[in-house]
Amino acid sequence: MNLDANTQRRIVIAVLAGALFLIVGYALFAFVAVLVFAVFLYYAVRPIFRSLERLPLGRRFRAMLSIILFGLPFLVLIAYAVAIVALELRELLNSGTTDRIVAELNIGGLDLESLETLVTGEQSEIDVDTVIDALLGATDIVGSVLIQLLLVVIIAYYMLVEGPRLVTWLLESYDESGILRRYVEEVDPELSLALFGNIVNVFVTAIIAIVTFYLYNLAVPSTITVPFPALVGALAGIGSLIPVVGIKLVYIPVTVGLGANAWLADEPELFGPIVVLILVCGVVIDFIPDFVIRAQVSSDQTHTGMLLIAYIIGPAAFGFYGLFLAPILLICTTNAITVLLPYVVSGRTDGQTTLEEYTGNPDESE
Repeated sequence: MNLDANTQRRIVIAVLAGALFLIVGYALFAFVAVLVFAVFLYYAVRPIFRSLERLPLGRRFRAMLSIILFGLPFLVLIAYAVAIVALELRELLNSGTTDRIVAELNIGGLDLESLETLVTGEQSEIDVDTVIDALLGATDIVGSVLIQLLLVVIIAYYMLVEGPRLVTWLLESYDESGILRRYVEEVDPELSLALFGNIVNVFVTAIIAIVTFYLYNLAVPSTITVPFPALVGALAGIGSLIPVVGIKLVYIPVTVGLGANAWLADEPELFGPIVVLILVCGVVIDFIPDFVIRAQVSSDQTHTGMLLIAYIIGPAAFGFYGLFLAPILLICTTNAITVLLPYVVSGRTDGQTTLEEYTGNPDESE
């Protein structure tokens, strides 16, 4: 088949454009974690960015101020909470639990003494090359983290500044039917609620629980103190992903265990503080975050159970950034089914309502 010169040029340009798109796609895939965290940071700071519109400030300055106002306090607070949880988790692992686990897993082929020497660093001689390699590896890791963090901030900054204009240009140029605009209008608030609202609810619940357990431990005898309060508080925050019952699965077993301690110690007067702790947990940790904060940040469109499954499957499938990527994929997919699929099937632009409108009413066809 002979092709004219114009067709040949079009094929060459198509191949070059396809290769370019593949390279860009590969680069984006390599930095998918950065993009996901940038999207999360964008939706996290956007409420602050919009609230600053009442001030006579430019978009660039408002974007920078929003990231500083939210980013620094949020990161410091989360880093502090994570550090406390890590210390208590380490204390839990060093309390003898790991020895029992290792004893159960020691089939006979593991040299425990060599492993202990390697972990504790108790060696008679230090390999200088090993130390240098470790330092260089740590430097590379720190540098990589800083670069990725800088990319996250830059991408989120430009999404705040240029994002709306870019979306508007794309819709005006390539969306004659208006279906993509409707899809964006459905997805955007859902992403804001899922990425920012639910995650914030987890962190707020965890911080409230940690503070509550620490204050309780300061006021009661050691017999009925909450063990590892920061770790238990973090578990309460994670449990808040399950509406109504999630937090109860944490503080009820803990308080029952404290009651058992008081009973075994033959100190019935300690049941009073435990009852107070139950009431405080039920109101301050459970009711307020679950029914007040969640009512402000939860979505009515995306099913809560599906979001919970996404939060669980995401980290297992994609790593830590899957905690944010899985909800993004879930919301984009569900809205594609309810908004885009009806347009593809029937040309409708008002979204999906009932199945009968596409298949016909069986009663009328008889």
